[in-house]
Amino acid sequence: MKRNPPASTETTADGLAALIYHIAHGASQGQLDPEFVRKLTKRVDKELEAMETARHLSRPDRDRLHHAIETLHATVDAEEGAMLTRSLERLRASDNGAVPN
Repeated sequence: MKRNPPASTETTADGLAALIYHIAHGASQGQLDPEFVRKLTKRVDKELEAMETARHLSRPDRDRLHHAIETLHATVDAEEGAMLTRSLERLRASDNGAVPN
């Protein structure tokens, strides 16, 4: 039995941009696990790459998606930095015998 090959991507530029901004917002609010966000970010990067390969995105769509991706990456970096800072503060507090915030 033959199967039709799956479409390379059915994602729209509007849908992907909305999803990216939604993930970035949730991450910035601390509502999403940082590891989960990292995995989502890698998946979103691959989806954008597939869209660029499979279709000819209009210049405005491509620019908007790249801006959204940059926003998501910046959010992930900021959240990871904050997490590392909190961990360092806890370590310093435990070394000094103090109770961390």
